[in-house]
Amino acid sequence: MYSILIVDDEAIELETMEHYVPWDKIGITVAGTARNGKEALSKLAELKPDIILTDVRMPIMDGLEFGRRAKQIDKNVKIIFLSGHNEFQYIKAALNIEATGYLLKPIDMEELIALIEKVKKKCEEEQISDQGGEWLREKWMTRIIREPNEEKRKDWIRKWELSSSDFSANREFAAFYATIDAPADYPISAQPASEASPDRVELMRTIARQYLDSFIVVESEPHALFVLFQWRNEQRAAQSTTDFWEKFREELSLSFGAQITIGLSAPHTGFHLIWDAYLQARACNEEKFFRLGGAVITPDDLLPTKQTDDDGEQLAARLAAALQSGDAKQVTMQLEALFSTIRVERIHRNFTIRAIIRLMAALEQHFSMLLAGSLKDLLLVDHWKEISSMSSSSQIQAYVMHFCEEIRKALSERDVDRNQAVADQIVKLISERYHLPLTVEEIAKEVYLSPNYIRSIFKEKMGETILDYITKVRMNQAADLLKDKSLKVREVAHSVGYENVSYFCSIFHRHKGSTPNEFRKMYL
Repeated sequence: MYSILIVDDEAIELETMEHYVPWDKIGITVAGTARNGKEALSKLAELKPDIILTDVRMPIMDGLEFGRRAKQIDKNVKIIFLSGHNEFQYIKAALNIEATGYLLKPIDMEELIALIEKVKKKCEEEQISDQGGEWLREKWMTRIIREPNEEKRKDWIRKWELSSSDFSANREFAAFYATIDAPADYPISAQPASEASPDRVELMRTIARQYLDSFIVVESEPHALFVLFQWRNEQRAAQSTTDFWEKFREELSLSFGAQITIGLSAPHTGFHLIWDAYLQARACNEEKFFRLGGAVITPDDLLPTKQTDDDGEQLAARLAAALQSGDAKQVTMQLEALFSTIRVERIHRNFTIRAIIRLMAALEQHFSMLLAGSLKDLLLVDHWKEISSMSSSSQIQAYVMHFCEEIRKALSERDVDRNQAVADQIVKLISERYHLPLTVEEIAKEVYLSPNYIRSIFKEKMGETILDYITKVRMNQAADLLKDKSLKVREVAHSVGYENVSYFCSIFHRHKGSTPNEFRKMYL
């Protein structure tokens, strides 16, 4: 089957083309969709579609500009343009990009299917005329390592083998999975570029030619390259030592300007085992979770991991005490000890993440007033999402260290800022009494200051008025209560300080963009 990438800024039309065109019946699989040319371009190297079906007029990057850039990345990709305008300048521009077809909206299904059949025929003709092309070999290999279905994978392997005369089915092959790793600091000071996929693949090819015999390079995911290779004889294979691969890795690190980890598979015989080699190489690469820097990791380096849960209450208490006293050295020592234990005892990645999330939640609870005040932006961060995207324990350690350092600095600043203390006192008061009728005048009496003065202090420190903050707290609490379907909207309104249900509904809609009932439907 051939694959297609569909691009259109209109959500309804995009959904219609993705789900209501009988792609399976005409031998096409939808590789992905995008809402504009820029988004589509970022997916192109990863998806490697055979065909692109794109609207002409789109925001950010229109279809014609996207088409030009797509052809620069993959000169063989077939592009069909869609437009609601039968205008000569669009058709002329499309032809200049070597468009395979141009359809007018609304799409006529028979016309689309007929054009797709012509495009498929053209693809087949080009593949026959260029069966040994590197682009085709890469396309087959990409599909091999992404196809979960064994039967379909066999078909891709057969096609790849026919186009790979430099590989022999009778000799051993192996694979490696190389990642261009982000540095172990936070915020990340230097992230590998994400828009240079062809350059990364070509750079890997250039270096691999100096070390390997037969090989093929594909980008398996952003910042990760999969390389399948085969030595031409046993003498060459015997040179594949630890020193050989470490030298190769060091040259990659210098050329990419980034830390490189190589997960190396064991030798395999028979191309039906390419998938096994891929999984093994990737598993070896994931071992970097327990490493402090780039490395070459083989199956012999893989050791069992420990699945254990620790509530971390004592560590959270010690960290909180160190933060409260402003002892940065003690905070660093506590975290160094924690992550050293994770690496030495090989705590499984998922269990590590759970333990770290619990630790950060405990610190958030301990410093809730501070986080609701001067560090409210830190409170809004989705720690689970951030940490789950990190591939090494050292990156997670840097993230937690940054979190603790932000708290420590804020505590230090608060000690010399009396106005912040007043703002924090007001935040605490509101958190305790938001469900009651609460006025600025009543709050002013509680903190022994004038209403106008606390209005000014609160706005300066919190960036919003007291009344706006009260409303926000009430709406957030209401949103949580609405997730309990046993509570009626009237009961939720009364629970957050509103006697008038209609008024509560209007305020809720203004803040959350939906009525209470609509909000409840979205989350239940």
